[in-house]
Amino acid sequence: MGFLAFRKQPSLPLPAPNPPPETGSSENDLRELTRHLDEDLGLITGALKALQPGMSPEALAGSLHRICFRPLGLASFFLALADWERDMLAFPYYHEGGRERKHTPRSLSKSPGLTGMTLQRCESLYVRTLLEGKESGTILSDAEADTGLVPQTWFGVPLGVDPAWGPRPFGVLSFQSFQPDAFSESRRALMECLSGVLAFALKADPALPLPGGKS
Repeated sequence: MGFLAFRKQPSLPLPAPNPPPETGSSENDLRELTRHLDEDLGLITGALKALQPGMSPEALAGSLHRICFRPLGLASFFLALADWERDMLAFPYYHEGGRERKHTPRSLSKSPGLTGMTLQRCESLYVRTLLEGKESGTILSDAEADTGLVPQTWFGVPLGVDPAWGPRPFGVLSFQSFQPDAFSESRRALMECLSGVLAFALKADPALPLPGGKS
C-alpha cells in the first residue's frame, strides 16, 4: 500500500489575535445603563402612584414636579391648559427660579409662544438653545426678564393628543434646563411618558372640566 506524498506548503503568518475586550469598560457601561433604566422606571412608577384622579391640576403637576425635578436636572417646569373657546392659555402650576410662581393667563392666538406652537403642532417641541427659542418666538416670564436667567433648553409635550379625547390638545407640560441641548432622545421619551401619566390623571376625573375638547 503506497503512501501519498504531500508537498510541504510555505507557512503563512497567522492572523493577529483580536485584542481582548475591555471587560472593565463594558461592565461599567452596563452598570451605567442599568442605573439609568432603574431611575427611569422609578420615575414612572412614582408618577403612577402619586398622580391620582381627583387631584387638582395644580396638585397633579406639583406632585410630578417633585418626583422628577432633581433626577431630570430641571430649571423650570410648568403645566399650561388651553381654553380654545375663550382663546386663553392658563398656567395652574409654574415653577421657576427655585419656587412656585403665579403666571398670568394670556391670549392663545395673540401671544402663543412656544407653548402655543406646541399646541398647534399637536406634537412635542424640542428647543435646544436660547437662540433657537428666540427664533421660534419664545415669551420670557416676568422672572426671566427681571433676572436674565433664561433656560437654554425647552421641551414641551402636548396633552390629550388623541381623537378620543377631542380634536385638539388640552394642555402642555414643559420641561426646561439651563444647559443647552440638555435632554437626550431617551430623556425626552421619558418626559413624554410622564406627561402621559399626568394627562390620564387629568382626563380620568369626570368632575374636572378640562378645556380644549371642542373645535
